[in-house]
Order: sequence, then structure tokens, then C-alpha cells
Amino acid sequence: MSSTCPPMTVAAPAVQPYGFGLFSVAQWPVEADPHWRCGVQWEPYACGPARLYPIDQCAEGEPPEKQVEEGTPLVEATPLVVYGGYHCKLPGRTVPADIEDRARQSLALGEQRAVEEAVWTGAAGNSPWLASPDATVLNAAETPGAGDALKAIGAIAALEAYLGATYGGLGVIHVPRGAVPALAFYQQIVRDGSVLRTVLGTPVAAYGGSPNTGPAGEPAPAGTAWAYATGPVAIRRGEVLVTPTPVPAAGFDRKTNQVHLLAEREYVVGWDCLLGAALMDISC
Repeated sequence: MSSTCPPMTVAAPAVQPYGFGLFSVAQWPVEADPHWRCGVQWEPYACGPARLYPIDQCAEGEPPEKQVEEGTPLVEATPLVVYGGYHCKLPGRTVPADIEDRARQSLALGEQRAVEEAVWTGAAGNSPWLASPDATVLNAAETPGAGDALKAIGAIAALEAYLGATYGGLGVIHVPRGAVPALAFYQQIVRDGSVLRTVLGTPVAAYGGSPNTGPAGEPAPAGTAWAYATGPVAIRRGEVLVTPTPVPAAGFDRKTNQVHLLAEREYVVGWDCLLGAALMDISC
């Protein structure tokens, strides 16, 4: 039976991108030179160790020489592209700008999750990534199973100890969003404005775009989550590009009366010189 009172079309509820993800803990350098889109490299400050020097006022002869390595190994990060879009029938659209807005919103509301997936897995051909064979596994077993998972307190302790022993500054801890309730229950994270932090002040990124995989690419066993520790994260990104232009005429297919637009932008995500991993028990 056809309705005699069809539903009225209204505006969709306002949506905000989720908080406490990777974007909340990242640094956002702005480059005047557009060549960052080819990838970047830098010489880190805090990856080299400071050393002790014994003093013996009574020793004879020349004192031992203070040893300093030549330079610091460069850190590299490669580019990736994140895109969203909108595909619809053009007839009946009285406000063409709404089509472009929906393409842009598709990107704006999904790009953090997409970037997090790329950073966790390297799925966009990007490097570095978290679930990498290069990660130092901090559990007792090199390829831990559910029985080898550290309790939430032990996992954060292991990641903080790793950061303290291998890096001269404040790093970042990366976890799936599903691990946050357990970390909060055990009082391992606190809210600091728009950032989650450990008791020691280390920022924690809660990933929505995380497949919860380990350094061998294996999914975490049920009731567990992989957590990673890195140096500070730097994200470079370009402006949003909407194609084709002009909008929406260039995207209109007269054969189908449909319009198709893409909104995309380039990213380069990298961090300083270290990568630790711990399998964590998130049961309560």
C-alpha cells in the first residue's frame, strides 16, 4: 500500500570526527617546499645515547677519549593518499554545492581512520608502519599467544620502560580503541584535555582504524590487544583536492544522470627511530 504521507527530507545529524586518535597526539609541521609529497627524511635528535665518563684525578697518562658516533641514521617516511567521495543522481538536487560538501565530508569524517589503518598495517605501501617485523616484541615470547599477554599494567610498564631505555624524549603509545576501557579501568591512562596520557605523561593514540595485528601480521587473540611504542609522530598533509572540476558539472554523466566526485589529500606520517610492541590482556 502506498503511503499518503511520505517522509519529509531533513538535514542529517551533525557528526564530529572521533577524538583521542592518532591525530590528537601528532605534530603537524607545515612545509613551504611541496617536495614533501615525495616522502621526507630527517636526522633525529633523541635517538643517540648520552654516555658516562669516569674521572680519576690520580690516573697517570692520557685520559680515555670520549667516543661520539659520526652523525645519526636518518629517519624516512613515505607518502600515501586518502580519499572519499560521493556518487548520486543529479536530478532533484537543487543545491549543487551539497554534492561537493558531501564528498568533502566523506573524506573529513573518514580520513583519520584511514590514516590509522595505513600507519598500523602499511596497507597503502607506506612506511614506517606499526605492525612491522622490525618491531621489538616486549613479551617473554617472541611470538606471544593469549597465554603470553601482559596484563594492562604490565604492558604499559613494558612500553614505558622501552621508551625510557631507548629514547631521549617523550614518545607515543598506540593502542586499538577497544583497549582503552581496560587501560582506564586499571588507571593506566588519564584524560588531559583532548589527549589521553599515561601516568608518566606519554600520549596515547586510540586507533579506530586498527585491525589489532601484531608484528608478524597475526590478529591478536580474543581478549587481547597489541600496543606499540614509537618516538613522536609527525604528520604532513596537503590541501583537500576535489575532482573532477568544475564541480559538479565535470563529474556529471549525461548517460546515467549521475554525478561522481572524489575528495582526496596526500599524507606523510613518520616517527623517530624506535618501535616496540606488547601483546596486552584487555579483559577485566
